[in-house]
Amino acid sequence: MFKTGSKFLLALAGFGYAVAFLWAGTTGNHTLGMDSLIGPLTLGYKGYVGEHVGFTILVGLSASSLFLGIFLAALRDSDAEAVAQVAGLDAVPAVEPPATVNYWPVVAAFSLGALVLGLAIGPLMFTIGLIGLIITTVEWAVRAWSDRATGDAEVNRTIRNRFMYPVEIPALAVIGVGGLVLAISRVLLALPKYGSYAVFGLVPVLVFLVGLLIVNKPKLSQSVIAGLLLVGGVALLAGGVAAAIHGERKHAEEHEEKSGEAGLAPLPSPSQTVIQVGNR
Repeated sequence: MFKTGSKFLLALAGFGYAVAFLWAGTTGNHTLGMDSLIGPLTLGYKGYVGEHVGFTILVGLSASSLFLGIFLAALRDSDAEAVAQVAGLDAVPAVEPPATVNYWPVVAAFSLGALVLGLAIGPLMFTIGLIGLIITTVEWAVRAWSDRATGDAEVNRTIRNRFMYPVEIPALAVIGVGGLVLAISRVLLALPKYGSYAVFGLVPVLVFLVGLLIVNKPKLSQSVIAGLLLVGGVALLAGGVAAAIHGERKHAEEHEEKSGEAGLAPLPSPSQTVIQVGNR
């Protein structure tokens, strides 16, 4: 009943709750006592649980691992022998190994790291990590399903693309356009006045010229096109990051002019009469 995957997740659930129990007793400014015991047992409903953020993360790890462990135990980890038993087959069916490399575990690791860092850095990093985990969950699940849809890797790839392209292409377009606008805006705000004018004029010209090159050279290698897009994207991303680190330019001259004009007294018109009253 319990296979390797379910055993690992159930053990991780117990480990997470044990660490949460220790965390509740060793953090916070409260004395050890009955409240320190009741707090972790009631998940904070009564008593003390120490530092709340760490306790919540550990309890969340334990709860999610417990759910996944029970889920996999019910499915028997999709074991080949279990599949043969359910299907009523005498022999264990052959398992088709994935034919392509899956990079989504790497994306999931970076997203999880961003999620944890966001707890200390700020809500922006936390949101990026959360969105990355949601996207990774959907993409990884579809990838795992499509790799085993049929025995033909090419057919599996076609099924996956037909299912996901209507969602992926608009989403990537929105992210790409939004990233382009954000990066260019950071660069324009960081450059001097005339430098921002130059960038504002040159970038559209370069994009237009690259588009003309691709259109007029239909036999251009896909590697060359990918290289041009990669160089442009890296340059734009590097410029946006450098501009964000540098910060917006200071409008010193404009502030000085405004402050200088504000410090001068308005001159009366010739038709006005000025009466000065003072205490002597």
